[in-house]
Amino acid sequence: MQTPEIYELIDLDRYPLNDLDSEAGQSLIAETHASLEKAGCCSLPGFVRQPVISEMAAQASSLEHLAYSGPGEVTPYFFNYNLGQGVEVPDDHPIKRKGRRNLAQVATDLIPQQHLLSMLYYSTVLPDFLGAVLKQPVYRNQDKYQSLNISMMNAGGCQQWHFDSGRMVTTLLLQEPDAGGIFEYVPELRSDESENFKQVQRVLDGDTRRNQQIELKAGTLSLFRGHYSMHRVTEVKGNRTRIQAILGFSTDPNHKGSLDSSILHYGPRVAELEGR
Repeated sequence: MQTPEIYELIDLDRYPLNDLDSEAGQSLIAETHASLEKAGCCSLPGFVRQPVISEMAAQASSLEHLAYSGPGEVTPYFFNYNLGQGVEVPDDHPIKRKGRRNLAQVATDLIPQQHLLSMLYYSTVLPDFLGAVLKQPVYRNQDKYQSLNISMMNAGGCQQWHFDSGRMVTTLLLQEPDAGGIFEYVPELRSDESENFKQVQRVLDGDTRRNQQIELKAGTLSLFRGHYSMHRVTEVKGNRTRIQAILGFSTDPNHKGSLDSSILHYGPRVAELEGR
């Protein structure tokens, strides 16, 4: 899906995604790429224009009754189901250390196609931009539950320290809370060669020396190497719900998540739909 109206959602003066070959477009690509390489994270504040982001948040709020809370306590590796299987480790080892998770998520199949968030996700705007940044083709995920999610945190909501399964995570903050709900991460804590459990344990024990924090504002698009950088969201405070969209992209054109993960995150209805 690609129409000229898609560009009306984006602040093109700051982020010229309609002309990536221009000098400004090439500068944006280079700066974003450099930030990802250096810090493992890049935030683009005001990516979605006002009042568009307010309408996106209102549309997302209308789906809150469909959000599923999922597990309330998990380890940093709850996406990596087989990690440590059959290995004897002490109870305080990172594989066994559980943290509090308090949020609810709306799965892809419950988000209407006519919503502004869906229109942005299913356009070619973001895959084209991300592909230019990563210097290889990027595709929307093909999972019917996990591709596009909306995450909601009310007062007391939080997300424990964890790693993501995807090599790069793309999020869009739709609504910030009154207070709290700060994105905190430790860049490049593990690698393909090493899980670096010793350093992970130090972070879980409260070592903050390498921690980075970003207090995101509504409309911010964030790119993050969440597979390698452990991260969390601090406790939300106040009456305003923290609403964030997770937009699934991959360099694999056929990427899908596991059904076990979908059942865990979106509830028994997924198991029923899939005959499990």
